Amino acid sequence: MKKILSFLLAGSLFLAACGGTDTATTTGQTEDSEQVFYFNYKTAEFGMDVPDDWEIVDSFTSEYPDDLRVAFKNNIKDSIFTANVTVLREDNTASDTSYDLAQRKLADHEETLLNYALLSQEVVNLLVNGAESKTTLSTFEGKNDTAGPTLDFMQVTLTKGDKAWTVTATYRNGEDVFTVEKMDTILRSFTLN
Repeated sequence: MKKILSFLLAGSLFLAACGGTDTATTTGQTEDSEQVFYFNYKTAEFGMDVPDDWEIVDSFTSEYPDDLRVAFKNNIKDSIFTANVTVLREDNTASDTSYDLAQRKLADHEETLLNYALLSQEVVNLLVNGAESKTTLSTFEGKNDTAGPTLDFMQVTLTKGDKAWTVTATYRNGEDVFTVEKMDTILRSFTLN
């Protein structure tokens, strides 16, 4: 439980900038026909489409969980909170399926977040080694501590063998719809190689 809380705290912290990799550019459009460019961020283990103007953080100090692999920060800084997406890899000690892990994570969040509320759930299929894997895209809200703001979270999970991956978007309540759409694209594009 402490590990889950530290992961959500990591996603809700203001992260520092570092370098990253891009391999291909794709585009999307927002409702107002504003063109959004994405690049495919790839590692040996996973890939995902990220807005090309978001900041990549791939080196962390000891205050962050060891399982944190990379974070992406919105380029539009907010005085209250800057939207971000984090990727965490941990051991899949329970041999969960992607779907079962998503449900277990939600139960853990309900126990650890203050004012937790599940806002929505959608069954989605993401790719693991080119094959579809059923999981859940969950949207929920809560607070890490009594003094902090209520934050919204979107989360997907995937498992592959003895490893489990959790991708979490964290943003302030009332974030603009275009930023939320970008984070939704990031989560839905997550794949394991």
